[in-house]
Amino acid sequence: MSPASPYPLELQGVSCLLGSGERAVIALDEVSLTVSPGELVAVMGPSGSGKSTLIHVAGLLRPPTSGRVLLDGADVSHLTRARAAEARRRRIGLVFQNCNLVPTLTLAENVALPLELDNVPAVGIAEALTRVGLEGMGGRFPDEVSDGQAQLAAIARALIGPRTVLLADEPTGDLDQTTGNQVLSTLRRCVDAGGAGLLVTHDPEVADWAHRVVRMRDGRLL
Repeated sequence: MSPASPYPLELQGVSCLLGSGERAVIALDEVSLTVSPGELVAVMGPSGSGKSTLIHVAGLLRPPTSGRVLLDGADVSHLTRARAAEARRRRIGLVFQNCNLVPTLTLAENVALPLELDNVPAVGIAEALTRVGLEGMGGRFPDEVSDGQAQLAAIARALIGPRTVLLADEPTGDLDQTTGNQVLSTLRRCVDAGGAGLLVTHDPEVADWAHRVVRMRDGRLL
């Protein structure tokens, strides 16, 4: 790790090829991007432009074909599957359109899950839920809360522990505007507190919540 790195998240010349042979598709083409502490960057572009692949590569869900992904200056481009999962739990928070909560766990248990997987004491759970506006709701199950509240719980789960990078892929896609704005306001507050956020969206009103907007087309940043 390079503690002198000014960027919690940096992509250097990242390309990603999906498929093989004649059906291979260049999903990312030499993408370079930095996200600073306290900065929320929105990535906009049409369907198929590479936005979601960018999130998957930045979130260590898929390795790049070439180029480098850096977390706090450390190259994490080609970790083993186990090491990549460990890095996500400890350093990266992921929020998707589908909140992906475990239905048989309470909201508090869902938020605590990344800590438990690392055998870390599950402390600060109530505070994390309060931070996203879910005070006193930790004992409820996902099917006992609204879609918006479930997404807020997913944000709390993404922020628990020492994570510094928050990645969100269309986090308000299934929500009404009022609830979506509540989720976006929470994301923005978390980033303003010092996190580094990358938000994928096709909606200009969602992108307005970001400090900076970049655009993608055909796998490239414009």
